[in-house]
Order: sequence, then C-alpha cells, then structure tokens
Amino acid sequence: MNGPLRSTARGRRRGGARVVAGVAVALLAIVVSGCSTQTAPKAADPLATWNAAVADRADEPANWVALGDSITEGQGASARSTRWMDLALDELRTQHPTDGATGGAGYLPAQFAVYGPDSTWGDWATASSGSSQFDATVPDLGYRSVAMQAGASRTYAFTGTGIDIWWARYPGSGAFTYSVDGAAPETVATTGTASTGTTTTVDGLSSGEHTVTVTAVSPFSLLGFTIYDGDRGKGIHRYDSAHSGATIATFTKNQEGFLTAMRRAAPDLITITLGGNDASKLTPEELGTQYVAFLKALAALPTKPSLLVIGEFDPASSMTDGMASPWSTYLAEIENAAAKGGAAFVGLADALPRADHSGTGIYSTDGIHPNDSGQRRIAKLVLATLAAHEDD
Repeated sequence: MNGPLRSTARGRRRGGARVVAGVAVALLAIVVSGCSTQTAPKAADPLATWNAAVADRADEPANWVALGDSITEGQGASARSTRWMDLALDELRTQHPTDGATGGAGYLPAQFAVYGPDSTWGDWATASSGSSQFDATVPDLGYRSVAMQAGASRTYAFTGTGIDIWWARYPGSGAFTYSVDGAAPETVATTGTASTGTTTTVDGLSSGEHTVTVTAVSPFSLLGFTIYDGDRGKGIHRYDSAHSGATIATFTKNQEGFLTAMRRAAPDLITITLGGNDASKLTPEELGTQYVAFLKALAALPTKPSLLVIGEFDPASSMTDGMASPWSTYLAEIENAAAKGGAAFVGLADALPRADHSGTGIYSTDGIHPNDSGQRRIAKLVLATLAAHEDD
C-alpha cells in the first residue's frame, strides 16, 4: 500500500465552460430567431446544471447534495445501504458510468440522527474511547457533528482510495490527529477564524477496505468524511445533508455557516425534502414563504445548482393532528414555492400512500417512516424524475 498523502482542503468550483456554452447556445438561438419566424422561447430546464454536470463527469465530479429531514436521512431503513439516496446513487452510477471510477460512499456525517428500533446505524464508528457527544449545533451538512473532548478517539471503516476529513474551525478549537490503517498519526490544528466544513485530504490508498482513527488532542468538532473510490475529481458524488426531525429553520438558524459548508460541497444538484415537521409549527402561508426564501438562497450558491423539491407523502395522523390546515394545503404551498424558487418538483403521494399503518406494508414500526420497501419506491420515483428531465 502506498503511504497516505495529506493536504488541507479548500473550496473549489467549476462552471466556467458550462456557463460559456450556455451563453453560446442562447446567442445562437437569438441569431436564428432573427432570421426566421419567431416562436416562444423554451423554458429553461430547472435541472440543466445537473444534466451538464453528469455529461461532464469524466472531467469533473457531478455533485448531488441530498438535503432534508428524516425522509432524506433514511429513518426507517434497516441499513445505510438500503436508504433511497444510496439506492439512487448506485443506480445513477450504473446508468452513467465513469471510466476508472468505482465510486465511494461520498459525504457521510460523523454520526447520523436516526434512531431505533428500525434504524440502528446512527453511530457508525467501529470503535471509540474517551468522551464525545453528538452535536446538532454546528452548521455543517445536516447539523450532525461529534464534539470530541481531549483524549477521545473514534475509528471508522471505509472502502476506497481516499477520504476528506471534515472538521470545524473556530477560535480556541483544539488539534486532532488521524491515523489511516494504523500508520503514524498526523496532527491537524483547527483553531482560527470560524469556518465550517474545513477538510483534510488523505489520498494514495490502495483500493479496498481501510480504517481511519481520529483522536482529539484537545476539544474540537468532527463533522464527517467524504469517501472516494477512484472517483476523486470525477464521477457522480453524493453528499448527505439530512437530519431526522429537521425543519427549514434547522438549516437557516445559522444560514451563512450552513451555506459555507454547502459551498465546500459545490453542488450541481440539491434534492430537498422538508415541510412535514414544519407544518406542525407554521401556517401553510408561513411555510411557503420560508420555503421560497430558502430555495433562493440555495439557488444563489456559486455553482448555481439545480433544485429538486420532493413533496412528502401524507403524514400519519399523529403528525397531521397538530397542523393548522390539511396537509394538502401545505403540500400545495410547497409545490408553489418550488415554482417560485426555480426548482423542479415531484410528489411522493402517488408512490407512497398515507402513513397510517404501523409496521405493515411500506412503513416502519413507527407508522411514519418508509421501510426498505418504501425506500425503494422513493428511489425509483426520484430516478424517474431525473431521467425525464434528461430528455428535455
């Protein structure tokens, strides 16, 4: 095995060639329209950025950020691999292969926000010692970090050729060490001007199974890992930015900090499932206003990502009983917000019936979240939506 190579990470972005190409097409359309009978211009495809990124995946990665609440995080799935976002990632790579790139797991948080008895894979560290706590206050991708105290250690297993270790920088934050496959530890200092989503890169690993052990020299926040398997700099990447129980306010309470982490991910596509948890606290109109503002903030990221809003299925009565209006009214506001925010929209109601039966059919034992069968239905619907826009 080659020794790991280390460097500190940085934000980066593509886009120039794609933007120029788009301008060229637009100018050509103007010239042609001036020489022929004028026709109404075709509306821009809301998933155009994503389609261009997938087409260019041999040269630059096509980055998908899966953002949302428990429906995106996969609460109800029996394993991480059976979540709809993982099933969709596997199928996207099958449909759009990249030479020389198997494809790694992408970004995963240091700890998930899911819970048992249906989803017991929340803490995926294979070993840990010392004191560390799940932390939902750091504005990283999904607000799911681990606050590690001095001397605490956590080991994670992964399959691939390299990783990015994500951590938070802030005044007074301590240092940590990392060791891959038991090699001599490397030290990283994290103190400095506050910035979430700072990364340390490890490359030069042989393809296969590895471990990384992170140890706190002094207190710091471990955010997560991006895992690569021959696909650094190319292929289709997925970043998990979900949090069970999340509302729009989860991501906007420190919106600039969250958007800093999003800029690190440099998304070409953002899928969003939000609204079910919001509806117990907001009127439909309030939800619609917040949704539009959030979508516009996401659309304004430097990469100008495509947005796909996934309207959630009818919640169980345990959730709808606290809503000010019927769920259908909230869903209509979400669909309207998608249109105002320049996003594509697909609803889950046709694929998943109302969640009312605990532990039967496509729902988990809580009667609220899709089980593995329901996860497959969501993946199929999202993939069909992306495929439909490829033909536009």
